[in-house]
Amino acid sequence: MAKARTAIRVLLADDHAIFREGLRKLLEAEEDISVVGEARTGSECVALVDKLKPDVLLLDLKMPEKDGLAVLSDLGEKNNPTKAVVLTASEDERDFVEAVRRGARGIVLKQAPSELLLEGIRKVHRGEVWIDQRVTAGVMKAVAEA
Repeated sequence: MAKARTAIRVLLADDHAIFREGLRKLLEAEEDISVVGEARTGSECVALVDKLKPDVLLLDLKMPEKDGLAVLSDLGEKNNPTKAVVLTASEDERDFVEAVRRGARGIVLKQAPSELLLEGIRKVHRGEVWIDQRVTAGVMKAVAEA
């Protein structure tokens, strides 16, 4: 299947190889999405974002060497244009709020259906903010209280 000329360039960052492989297959099946690289650690992720300049970064919060929150901080300090979507198994609202504060443009739970992830990638790429409905209320409340 030929990719669209203006495919969304995505970098995957997760320390679980099987998860990355499955995610790559899911994303590569879409005509408008192209996986340009994979990172296993937070440090590797920052280096690959600098090198590959993806449109969207799918970022796990729990990774070795440098966690996802530290990656978001590093990218924010560099004014990197890559838009980060946090893809996490965590259901800790504090993590979500901190991710948004550090520049995440989207949050998708790993438990969510793949259609929600695909929609989130596309919306974040277009400049929108995408937060999984199951965490929206908690994030909004915590941000309002801050």
